[in-house]
Amino acid sequence: MTESQLKALITSPLPFFGVSPQGDVLARYVPYGPVFRWSWNQMIPLPVQGSDLVWLLHAAAEEGHSLADTEAPPSSRARKSKAG
Repeated sequence: MTESQLKALITSPLPFFGVSPQGDVLARYVPYGPVFRWSWNQMIPLPVQGSDLVWLLHAAAEEGHSLADTEAPPSSRARKSKAG
């Protein structure tokens, strides 16, 4: 899906399922519902929605990474909490 198509779907109230050019899997399941992102075998709601999410995706594309590249894998989080 192109970046402009994805931006139009994020700002519209319609349900959708798509993959960004950076590889982020995004979906909205119900009209006017939150946008979810695939992360470690689950769909999680994004902390920002609408035009803020469009801006976040644009900034990640300019920096050359996906939204998932900013997260640590769950196993390293568990190790850090046990070690600390």
